[in-house]
Amino acid sequence: MKAKIRIARLLQYLLFFIPVKKTRIMFYANNRKGYVCNPSVLMESFWLKHPGEYELIWVTRFPETCTMRTGITVVRQRSLSYFKLFLRCGIFITNDMIDEALVKKRGQIFLTTWHGGGAYKKVGKETINEDKTFAANFDKWYKRLDYFVSSCQACTDMYAEAFSLDRKIFLETGTPRNDIFFSKHPEIKKRVQDFYHISEQTKILLFAPSFQMTAPEKEQYDLRYLSETIDRLEEVTKNNWIVLYRSHYFREETNESLDERILDGNAYYEMQDLLYTSDLLVTDFSSCIWDFALTGRPVFLLENRLKEYEQMDRGFFVPYDTWPYLKCKDIAALPDMAVKYRDEDFTTLYKQHFETMGSFEKGTACEQILHILEN
Repeated sequence: MKAKIRIARLLQYLLFFIPVKKTRIMFYANNRKGYVCNPSVLMESFWLKHPGEYELIWVTRFPETCTMRTGITVVRQRSLSYFKLFLRCGIFITNDMIDEALVKKRGQIFLTTWHGGGAYKKVGKETINEDKTFAANFDKWYKRLDYFVSSCQACTDMYAEAFSLDRKIFLETGTPRNDIFFSKHPEIKKRVQDFYHISEQTKILLFAPSFQMTAPEKEQYDLRYLSETIDRLEEVTKNNWIVLYRSHYFREETNESLDERILDGNAYYEMQDLLYTSDLLVTDFSSCIWDFALTGRPVFLLENRLKEYEQMDRGFFVPYDTWPYLKCKDIAALPDMAVKYRDEDFTTLYKQHFETMGSFEKGTACEQILHILEN
């Protein structure tokens, strides 16, 4: 792989004279299937606002998961077409680091939207057990950035330090993928309900544990406790419930359950649609808690996982005992926690947290970012 990267970079240097095409934009959501996350939302915004005016290219490791769409070109990452199209690319947008195989030249804009809001987990040089070789590449990966999208003031402050970045490159706009939480989208709910063949009245518990570097390669959860949790929720709320089990994309786990109410959350590519549609979130330290809090709905955190991550993995910028989410000892304690569920609004509690973090989320992230890139 390293030899391929060196050859690709050499060829780009040899073709350095090829001029940049400002209306060509490439989008990449790191290691994801389908059109997802912040890059997809920005691509959609460009397509809707400027139909036919921009050449929009979606980069992916899984082109077979991307259905054909009018006005969108799909290419496999690090393929010949990928490098060929990049030679004249005006703007490259990703939700992570910029591909080290790409050689940036004058006139090109590199932007990262990042892939999580709230600045909860430590990143960059602040990490505890980060691989030293990996950490040594931070400057190479991030110093080429022109823009870094920030979800809150805490993100700007902590990420600027963690990646040794100039604070001037941070776009304090909020997160593009979170714009959907500031308006009603009945079509999103219907899309999710139709995909899983559930009724409008059925409530959804989204179980979405995050990735932990120190966790076993195949970490299984005892699904009996999820079944018991559904039973308790149905008893308390008098509604039918299902669980969507969504594992992290770094480690997609197949958990077989005899309970037909526990469904595969990974089968549906776009996480934001699931967050928008779900009634209750159970997770650990996933940054989706920041996104889901914008709905005002309850979040349960598995406290044993938080402690493990703090002690054995990267740790947290913001102490988890200050987070405004309900804590659950572990998954075995989840059924008993269900009785604390109420179909109420947690907006006031979350609002205080957003104010403390200096949230930039207003539902206008896409509009602001497009304005900057257009000019």
